[in-house]
Amino acid sequence: MFPGLHAMLNYHPLFVHFPIALWLAALLFEALSVWRARDDWHRTAIRLLYLGTLGAVAAAATGWLAQSSVPEGGAVHDVLEFHETVMLITTSLALALCILCYAKRGNFAAGLRRIFLAGLVALAILTAVGADRGVQLVYQYATSVNLPSPPK
Repeated sequence: MFPGLHAMLNYHPLFVHFPIALWLAALLFEALSVWRARDDWHRTAIRLLYLGTLGAVAAAATGWLAQSSVPEGGAVHDVLEFHETVMLITTSLALALCILCYAKRGNFAAGLRRIFLAGLVALAILTAVGADRGVQLVYQYATSVNLPSPPK
């Protein structure tokens, strides 16, 4: 019924796009919230952060399971280690921002919103760097790719 799903070597690609999209959307909504002083956009940004962080936990779990498909040693392993480290730092930052939002719910002063916005900017930058290394693993090193047999 789903030949593409059955051909997957691991499920990590199913989850990685959620934190990327949701965290960037959270940044957009928080920037609009600070610019226009809109509490409803701020609440939306926080909800997007929460959802993206849940997706990141799933992506991290499936990423650890997918590590076995990456050859040991060499340049590809260095890229994997960098990707893993950056994305774990990124997910930790997201969890810290989630804790901040939960702790300060209902009492999010304007100064704290700017700090939250700066945290989301840092989150977006780290996400871009880490995702780039994930892309490099797939498209430069063909990790976790079921390559067809060469033509005869």
